[in-house]
Amino acid sequence: MGDQNGEDELNIDLRTLTYAPCALLVLDGELKPLSGSRKGFFVFGVRLTSGEFEQSLSELGELMSGEKDFAGLLTEAAGKVRRPGNEVQFQWERRERVFDVTVGSIEARPDPGYMVLFSDVTESNRLEDIRETTRRYLEDILNNIQLGVVVLNQEMRVTNMNRAQERFLQRLGTWISWIDAIGMPVSELSEQDVGLDWKAITQQVLVKGETYSDAQRIYQTLEGNLVLSVEISPLKDGRGQTIGAIQVSEDVTEKVLLEQELRRAEIVTERLGAVRETAIAVNHEVNNPLTTILATAQMLMLSEKDFSEDMREKLKQVEVDAKRIANVTKRLRLVEEVKTKDYISEGPKMLDLGMEGE
Repeated sequence: MGDQNGEDELNIDLRTLTYAPCALLVLDGELKPLSGSRKGFFVFGVRLTSGEFEQSLSELGELMSGEKDFAGLLTEAAGKVRRPGNEVQFQWERRERVFDVTVGSIEARPDPGYMVLFSDVTESNRLEDIRETTRRYLEDILNNIQLGVVVLNQEMRVTNMNRAQERFLQRLGTWISWIDAIGMPVSELSEQDVGLDWKAITQQVLVKGETYSDAQRIYQTLEGNLVLSVEISPLKDGRGQTIGAIQVSEDVTEKVLLEQELRRAEIVTERLGAVRETAIAVNHEVNNPLTTILATAQMLMLSEKDFSEDMREKLKQVEVDAKRIANVTKRLRLVEEVKTKDYISEGPKMLDLGMEGE
C-alpha cells in the first residue's frame, strides 16, 4: 500500500511538469520518457492533453526512438553524465529548428533518471548569421572603397583599419598592417601627425561630440605632396553614448592641384580682361585724337606750302609715330595671352605686345 502511494505521489509530481514554462523532458535510466512539459512534448510535434497523458507519452517515446540523430546524441550525453548535478550539452536540428539540448542526471527512487532541457536557438542562430554576414559585407565595403577608415575606441586607439588607410600610410613610409595597428594610438600611425594637437582633437570629438575636420592636411612623400581631407567623428551606440570615434581620410591631391590650376586660370582671365578693358579705353581716348594728328600731318606734307626739308622730316616722323601708336592700340585689342617682359633690368615688368623689330 505504501509503495502504491509512493508511486502515485511520483506520478503526481511528474505530471505537474506539464505546466513548466520551458521545454523539458524527464527520462528513466533507459532514456524512455516519463514526463515533461507541454513545450517539451511539442519539440517532437506531440500535443499533450491532460486526459490522454499516457497516450501522448507513448507517442513521444516512439518519435524519440525514430529520431536516430537525437537518440545517438542523447545516449552519448547520458554516458558522460556521471552523477547528479552534472550536465552535458549538444546541439540538435529538427525540421529547420535548432535546439541547444542540456542533459542532466537526477537521483530518483528506485532508479536514477535524466532531465533533458531544450532551448530553441533557431532565431538567435539566424540573427548571428545575419550579423556575421553583415559584418563581412561591411568589411568588404570598407576594404574596397577609396576612403581611408580608422575605427577608434574611447582612448583614441585603433580597433580597425581598412586597406585604403594602409595604402595611405605606406605612401608616407609607414609599412603597417591593420592587425599590427590594432591598439596603437591614432597619433602614432604617422610620424607626420605627431605635431597635431591630439588633446584638443580628443576633447572636441569624444567629450563635446563634435566632428573634427581638416580639409587639406598636407603630407610629404617621395612622389611629392599627398593632400588628405580628414574628418574624425564621434562613434555612438544605440543609446547615443559615445563609445569611440571614426576617422575618414580622402585623397584630395588631384582636386587641390586642379583647384590651383583653375585659380591660376582665373587670375590669367582676370588679367586678360583688365588688358582688354584698357585697350577699349585706349582706343576711345587715344585713337580719335590720334586720327586727327595723323591726318593733319599727312595734309601738311601734301600741301603746296614751302616747308623746309627739316620740317618735312619732322612731319614724316609725326606720321610714323602716329602709325606706331595706332599699331599698339590694335595689338592691345587682339591680345589673347598675357605675357610680360622686363621693362628695365631687375625692375618692373611690362606687357609684351610682340613689337620687337618694328
